[in-house]
Amino acid sequence: MIFHNVKVAFRSMRRDNLFAAINIAGLSIGITTTLLILAWVQYEYSYNHFIANYREIYQVKINFDHDGSISTESNSPLPLYSELQNSDSRIKDVCFTSNCYGHSLRYKDKKAYKEVLAVSHEFLEMFNIPLVKGEFNSLDDPYSIMINESTAREFFGDVDPIGQFIVYDNVAELKVTGIFKDVPHNSSFWFMALVPTSYDQKWLTEDNDKWDSFYPTMYMRLRDPSRAMEVSEHMRGMITRHFDDGTHPTPFLYPLDRQHLYNEFENGVEAGGRIWYVKLFSGIAVIVLLIACINYINLSTARSERRAREVGIRKAIGSVRAQLVRQFMTESMISTLIALVIALVAFELALPWYNTLVGARVALDLGTWEFWFIVLSVFAITAFLSGFYPAFFFSMQKPIDVLRGVKSSGVKTSLPRKVLVTLQFGVAIFLVIGVLVIYQQIEHGLKRNLGYDQNNLIVFAVNDQMEERYNVIKDELLKTGVVENVTKSNEGVEVDYFTDYVDWDNKKTTGKVLFSRVSTDADFVSTMRLKLIAGRDFLPLLKSDTASVLINETAARIMGFRDPIGERIKTKDGDLTIIGIFQDIVKGSPFDQIRPCYIGMLGDGSNHLTIRLASQDNTMGSIKVVEEVFRKLDPLNHPEWWILSDSWKYNYKNINAVGSLARVFASLAVFLTCLGIVGLAAYTAEQRKKEIAIRKILGATLRSVLIMLSNYFVRAALLALLVASPLAWLTMDSYLYRFPYRIAVPWWIIPVTAASILSVTILILLLQTFRVASANPVSGLRSE
Repeated sequence: MIFHNVKVAFRSMRRDNLFAAINIAGLSIGITTTLLILAWVQYEYSYNHFIANYREIYQVKINFDHDGSISTESNSPLPLYSELQNSDSRIKDVCFTSNCYGHSLRYKDKKAYKEVLAVSHEFLEMFNIPLVKGEFNSLDDPYSIMINESTAREFFGDVDPIGQFIVYDNVAELKVTGIFKDVPHNSSFWFMALVPTSYDQKWLTEDNDKWDSFYPTMYMRLRDPSRAMEVSEHMRGMITRHFDDGTHPTPFLYPLDRQHLYNEFENGVEAGGRIWYVKLFSGIAVIVLLIACINYINLSTARSERRAREVGIRKAIGSVRAQLVRQFMTESMISTLIALVIALVAFELALPWYNTLVGARVALDLGTWEFWFIVLSVFAITAFLSGFYPAFFFSMQKPIDVLRGVKSSGVKTSLPRKVLVTLQFGVAIFLVIGVLVIYQQIEHGLKRNLGYDQNNLIVFAVNDQMEERYNVIKDELLKTGVVENVTKSNEGVEVDYFTDYVDWDNKKTTGKVLFSRVSTDADFVSTMRLKLIAGRDFLPLLKSDTASVLINETAARIMGFRDPIGERIKTKDGDLTIIGIFQDIVKGSPFDQIRPCYIGMLGDGSNHLTIRLASQDNTMGSIKVVEEVFRKLDPLNHPEWWILSDSWKYNYKNINAVGSLARVFASLAVFLTCLGIVGLAAYTAEQRKKEIAIRKILGATLRSVLIMLSNYFVRAALLALLVASPLAWLTMDSYLYRFPYRIAVPWWIIPVTAASILSVTILILLLQTFRVASANPVSGLRSE
């Protein structure tokens, strides 16, 4: 019986090869899209799962109250680490890490910049880092370093690295004490080498008793994860007694398993993050697959007259309904299986492009049960959805009606198809509106006034040795003629890492206010070309300016002074005098709200050297001249550099990926809708060719015939516009609300979408119906 059903299915596909091809093409596109999205979704959900005990690990976060507005910070005071150790039997381990930066590593004549993470000695065991060589205590020595397998091969080849010495930042020799496996890309931690935090004794000594200095990121492993709330309460008692500034710091434990997808907080409460994108594209995957299945259903039921004869005859000679259902489900399964094979090939071919688009490392791993679960689930769901309705629709045909010549037409046949076509149009309209809104939001961010001129700015990573010789380096760079200005800072102008709680006299509110804090030299304003709107810039020879600051417009507005110049602010660096106000600059995401900021010559260590080139005519040539200066001053020191405008574009990474994916998958959904219309229009025109012939004999014009055949689809498109447009408007308005700096949904979105959808629909209909409508009516009646 199975062989017979398969044979009949292939015979049916050969007989209607055009519609079989359209069905298989639509299903393969839908399955490919679904597999790509679901593979990415699985990749996103698997973040940090390489850590065997990830469910037991928590990050320490702290909520601060700023006059009713709560901010959530991921950094903790260092003394909390000391107090947590051995203070609670519910805590198994506590560790802390510093920020991960690019550092210079050199072995003999080999040198490279690698992402290095400084960690406390508990880190290796707590996170169960997979070791190739070494032990969990391999970082006990302050002058030790552990490297990943890739770095070990790059530096040492086949030589055993253990016991060898690597020059770290051209300052110290660190002994290689272990090798660990490369950290997978789906990890919140990205590092190629580990050094102990005890290496920086100066920082540990200075911050060991500073409860108001929030720098390290702290993690905790619990014996029983269900008691996380109790441990959070225990921490709260530890930390609140050290603060009387009205900020009411409230620490809490946040699961490592949620760190990647739920990384945004609003007023101290988890407010989503990348999970929004995961849900969005999961929905798109369902929509695209559903459209492909609708195409199959519509084209199958459109052939109802031809298949009804087959069903009637088979029932007349004894076939029961269950046999007919199995027959049509077999056809669906064969079509889906062929589409699945095509989709798997397309999936593999599209992976390199797709990974670049989403910034991930999605792979086709045939050896995992997760992959086959996804593939088989998609196959089963697609085969069922596309075959269920046609199977039961055709199996209901009555033999007596077929033998009498009663056609299976009318409302019972056409209404479900009309509903499905309208649904297709509605989904396509929804996605087109969504893509247009996302594109407009991206453009809105791109056109935002940054408050500084990022053209011709080149940034070099700074190490301790370079900072010590900063003045010499600066003089040599300016002598080249290709450099207009040079400055150093604790962070790049495009990022927002360092913060400080600021207070001032006669403040109208209680509690301190969180400011961005930039430590730099006297040439920061001129190098970045910030716009001063009041006061003056720093004077290099004026010693008192080391206790002076510039504040941005937002800070001046929050402080409420009629004239802030000359006023003093209280910071962790002491009391500082305001000497100028500069125009707001965009730090961090271009869609975030600008926070108050102060800039000062605060004496911090610098990790950025920013150079403004004199001309942009030959950028790479100018950079080579700059690199030659570094080689001349230190032949072994080749610092890492990047173009600031390229680095700043990283802030668009998430929304750019969303925009690109939305454009691709919305285009596929529209294409699938058009593919379905092509098939239905062609079949409708062919089915009605005798009616068209009679109408033409009776005097109907080509135009009237085209209008008659188009009415059905145009009405469906208009109805879909009426329903989907308001729904899309409300959805995108809600989506935009998550961006502090955002557009309103443009008024022209719906008219443009309506015109586009209707134009494409009418064009398809014209192309498909023109052949039948313009044919000689005699050929349409020849068989009568």
